[in-house]
Amino acid sequence: MRQALAAGAFALLLIGSFAVADAQPSVAHRPVMVSAHKAVPVSPDVAEWTARLIVASNHGAKNGQIRSFAGGVLARTSKIAQELTKSALKFLGVPYVFGGTTSAGFDCSGYVQHVFAMLGISLPRTADAQYYAGKKIVGGMKPGDLVFFQTYLPGPSHVGIYLGHGRFVHASSHGVMISSLSQSYWAHRFIGAKRLIATR
Repeated sequence: MRQALAAGAFALLLIGSFAVADAQPSVAHRPVMVSAHKAVPVSPDVAEWTARLIVASNHGAKNGQIRSFAGGVLARTSKIAQELTKSALKFLGVPYVFGGTTSAGFDCSGYVQHVFAMLGISLPRTADAQYYAGKKIVGGMKPGDLVFFQTYLPGPSHVGIYLGHGRFVHASSHGVMISSLSQSYWAHRFIGAKRLIATR
């Protein structure tokens, strides 16, 4: 009898410990941006969008729709480019904030990182790191490509998202706005474009 009671108590103890473990948020699931040196937590807005997409992807897998997120991105390139540019335009007029990564205020690379994160695509934090993370473009720019400029520092120090027809959206000192690559200021500082999503 004592052995049966002891076994029952032990079972209850185990069940309780698993319940407590399930209730604790796991640090391993906290979204981070990985740099060459260390993992840095991303902004709350970026983390929120990324978490939503990860949950949606896992939910699909549970329903038998087994497909890796990366594979899904490659299969839906055109749609992603459309969604990317549509999402980018939602923030027109948001003020410029140096170091800003949320819809309360963006700097150029924080804005690009945020927009890509809305689609579950993780980018580095700075313009130069985004430049080196991208792939060389063959066959001309497409909407969703990143355009880079040399402004206050040598090398890529400003970034925007190409919309097509020579226009791009970016977080400038006047806030998030659309500019033209043919404007003299940008034309003289343009250093190239990179692609961070696959094309068909």
